Amino acid sequence: MRIAIDARYLGEEFSGIGVYSQNLVEALAREETTHEFVVFVHKDFHDKLDVGDNFEVVSERARPVSIRTVATMQDAFRRHDIDLLHSLFPLVPFAWRKKLLLHVHDLQPLLDPDFTGNRSPWLRFLYDSFYQFSYPAALRHADYIASDSFATKASIRRLLPECGEKTLVVYGGVPAEAREVPSEDFINQTRKKYDLPQRFIFYIGSTRPNKNLLNMLEAFEDYTRKKPEDEDLIWVMVVNQDRFFEPIFARIRERGLLGRVRILEQISEAEKVAFYRMASLLYFVTKFEGFGLPVLEAQAQSLPVLASTHSALPEVAGRAAILVDADEPDEITAGLERFFSDPDLRTKMIETGLENVKRFTWQKTAKDVLAMYDHLFT
Repeated sequence: MRIAIDARYLGEEFSGIGVYSQNLVEALAREETTHEFVVFVHKDFHDKLDVGDNFEVVSERARPVSIRTVATMQDAFRRHDIDLLHSLFPLVPFAWRKKLLLHVHDLQPLLDPDFTGNRSPWLRFLYDSFYQFSYPAALRHADYIASDSFATKASIRRLLPECGEKTLVVYGGVPAEAREVPSEDFINQTRKKYDLPQRFIFYIGSTRPNKNLLNMLEAFEDYTRKKPEDEDLIWVMVVNQDRFFEPIFARIRERGLLGRVRILEQISEAEKVAFYRMASLLYFVTKFEGFGLPVLEAQAQSLPVLASTHSALPEVAGRAAILVDADEPDEITAGLERFFSDPDLRTKMIETGLENVKRFTWQKTAKDVLAMYDHLFT
């Protein structure tokens, strides 16, 4: 069977879908199978995938979220005589008529009214219309849907009840590089390069509204007022300076937090692991996550996690994180106070975090996906 994997999110900076795509493709390549794969990547992706002879990698100009995806990509798939299309995001050509497996990481474009925000009203209307039509069309058209979490499956069932029965939960894994302990020399080099203090809380991700950074800023400011003795504690955030960044930076400036919040834009994957290793706490109290990979990456590096009770985070973090209501800054502040006032809690969270990570492996993900392929053709 010839399978097309649409992995055009590969190479997107800090893209959870991109990380998922690369790890899944390479995990599938490590499994014994008679299938042949054609992996479609965007032309800006220049890394080399670690795959075997039964994999062909094809570059395409079309961005994943584009009219070309739904209107013309079927021609690219047909040129390669594809039996099954496995799209790693919920957009597919309207004219596709062969077998379809659809991966859904989350349904933010349908559930979060701010997802398309900070654009002109006309452009926002176009994006909203595109998502509201194309996402449900893809889900209804799919033979099977692979969901990152039970939380995402519940969202699918709630919005499109007819798609609930064909949706299966397929957890992602933790990237191998995120499990490797960096050397002390590399950690020290990274600390020196970015002038990092001994104590800092860490956030990595986007500045989209679902990331809840304004509430997290309010909670952190409140903590600094309540705990003046912790004046050496700063918050390091690694973010893309996208269209949502300016309101975040404006709030930091207005509240006089420029000395307590350090903003970085680009670090390497190896440096990211070192940051996890150096930090005191992963500060990840977001409102909406289809999975929440940073939680597992942190736990794999013995970093305790403060996360939220929303969406997939309780499911993924397990009992190894402090969970608070993302909508309540006071509760977030209390979570910070609880963590920094109890050294024994830190030790327990590290132990339970390392145990929790064992639930998530790319080998299991690949086997689950291969089983779905086989079921589609039996």
